Amino acid sequence: MLVLAALAVPGHAESLGDLYTVTVPYTGENEAAFRQAMRDILVRVTGRPDAPDLENLAPLVGQASRYVTSFRRAAGNQLTVSFNGTAIENAVDASGLATWGSNRPVTLVWLALDRGGGRRGLVSSSDTSAEKARVDANAARRGLPIVWPDAGDDLVRAMQQAWSGNHDALIDAARRYGADGVLIGRARQNAAGTYEVDWNFSGAGVAGNAAGELETGPELASERYAGVYASHGAAQRSEQIVTVTGIGSLESYASAMRTLSKLAPVRGVSVDEVTPDAVSFRVNVRGDPCALNDAILRDGRLQPVDTGRLIYAMSP
Repeated sequence: MLVLAALAVPGHAESLGDLYTVTVPYTGENEAAFRQAMRDILVRVTGRPDAPDLENLAPLVGQASRYVTSFRRAAGNQLTVSFNGTAIENAVDASGLATWGSNRPVTLVWLALDRGGGRRGLVSSSDTSAEKARVDANAARRGLPIVWPDAGDDLVRAMQQAWSGNHDALIDAARRYGADGVLIGRARQNAAGTYEVDWNFSGAGVAGNAAGELETGPELASERYAGVYASHGAAQRSEQIVTVTGIGSLESYASAMRTLSKLAPVRGVSVDEVTPDAVSFRVNVRGDPCALNDAILRDGRLQPVDTGRLIYAMSP
């Protein structure tokens, strides 16, 4: 059973999830798009705007095409690029920079727009404006999940609160949206037709403000979050034995192997021991060793039996 199953299921899963996929403007030159995409990824995983220009990481930008695993055209003259996440995270680890993992806090965005001539409004979840699209796109590039207020809120009052500077009610609303932080922007359109935005951020026990463009808000929030969540400990590796009971067939074995391989902190899975009703897996983990148990419990496909000894059961 063990030999056949080993042939059926790969023992190593690369980290190629959304964290290492980004969409960038496309002018018809693949190499230029790949380099821009790599720059975005390095900022995303380190939280540092200067990361792509650092001596140890700049070669990744120059040779970005070597790390591309797939790419495809996207709407609006865009290109979606996926990279070899394991290779990039190894390079970041070697550079000595802290890294920010794939578990990202959600941010509630309140954006009040003044288009001039008495035309003011608050961007909502149903909005299809170019302003919302720009914020959404930059948040996605920075790996920042965001939510917008919906019609259930008093948007007129919220707009007034955003302009007044008394943001207590807007910050408190984060609980209703399941958000960890709040980003509030007050945007004024100037004579040139561009926006000058005052952004305020509060979340994860930190706060900050910045003046700039519509894209400045997601940048502010992601940099503040990274200061809290990015960790040098993410570079550490450990090997742990995970035992899964209730395995009596090739199908259940394959399911357990796939489940462990796809967990965010896992970088490799192999078989350590097989018994009549269980298989013990040797699991290579990146980051805090406790992250493995947390990831298994969040995933839910393996049920805890003895989490202290990393013993789980196949779900019925």
